[in-house]
Amino acid sequence: MAKQALNALAVVELADSETLTDVHGAQSFKLLHQQYLERLKSWVRSCDQSRSLGGNRFLAILKGVGASAELELAAAKLRRLFEQPIDLLGKPVSVDVHAGFVILDKQSADIKQAIAKASQALSQARKSSVLFKVYSPDIENAVVDEHQLVSALEAAVELGELRLYYQPKIHAGFQTLVGAEALMRWHTRDKKVLYPGQFIEVAERNSVIRPMTWWALKSAIARLARWPKTLSIAVNVTPSLLQDDEILTVVTDALALHEVTPSRLTVEVTEGVMIDDRLTAHQTLSQLRKSGVRVSIDDFGTGYSSLAHFRDLPADELKIDKGFVMPMLESKKDMEIVKAVIDLAHNFSLKVVGEGVENEVIAGRLSELGCDVLQGFAYDKPLPVEEFEKRYQVQSTRTPPPKR
Repeated sequence: MAKQALNALAVVELADSETLTDVHGAQSFKLLHQQYLERLKSWVRSCDQSRSLGGNRFLAILKGVGASAELELAAAKLRRLFEQPIDLLGKPVSVDVHAGFVILDKQSADIKQAIAKASQALSQARKSSVLFKVYSPDIENAVVDEHQLVSALEAAVELGELRLYYQPKIHAGFQTLVGAEALMRWHTRDKKVLYPGQFIEVAERNSVIRPMTWWALKSAIARLARWPKTLSIAVNVTPSLLQDDEILTVVTDALALHEVTPSRLTVEVTEGVMIDDRLTAHQTLSQLRKSGVRVSIDDFGTGYSSLAHFRDLPADELKIDKGFVMPMLESKKDMEIVKAVIDLAHNFSLKVVGEGVENEVIAGRLSELGCDVLQGFAYDKPLPVEEFEKRYQVQSTRTPPPKR
């Protein structure tokens, strides 16, 4: 007896709808959304069922598409449909979609439950920056694990389990300490020390990144108040928080409270800020710079920003990504990229930080190329504040205010 073919339920979502609305306006986005739906309607066959789920989501039940190879073909067709930009009033606009699939069988006949499972798979596709995911119990477990991690992070902020470690930044010419980058560590209740790679992405996908960043900024500024005025501290800020006006209040209030010169604080953002939610982010960065705070573009060279974006960038400093710095002695192409970034930055009156400086030879070559500041294990790893201050003889210049 022939085995009955299984069906698949798909939930498809238009990516970055908020950004598209901000960039093109609400009316233009409606036109774009209509074309997005039209393309999806051409994705389904006459034997399939489909409808809009409201917002930017689209539901399809694909008949006889239950095997892995059949799902791959359906996903490939979806990818082809959105490879070409949408024509928006004569202007080509590139859009992306994410999809979640779940296989329908007798045990998953409940459509509401199937939609929930497909939505979980969709969420994982979005987080992984891939076109699609197929639901499995592992995905559900991952969702539960993430919820538990977020709850633990929220508690970590309240209980003071987060710490800032400091990695020195060295003047390339004089080989003297000019400041440090503050890097977060999580000291858990079971005595483990977790690194950013183990929790920052989850924090960024959830609202917990906000209180974590506000804490980091306030802590770094309070530390600056105790350090000599020649030293600065850089703090990483995810580009999404530049959409939040509160960052301006947090920074300016903390600087005033601790009587710290604003130019001693550097806000580091990744190169994605040059293309993601560009208008609002640039406005926030411009306001920070007007207040005296310095702005650094981290991981420069790894994004897809154009020179037109770079020209208008409100920044004081570029950090060359370590992916170019570390192999530069063995790779002529990487060496040329490093040299080009340094020259480009100096032509725009920007300072350059080389990160990932693993040995003295790389440090010397960067110095010869005109790099201004060096950072990496050739000098030191990120250190707890007490060890940092002892090793670099950073003396407190005043007694900190009493804890409230």
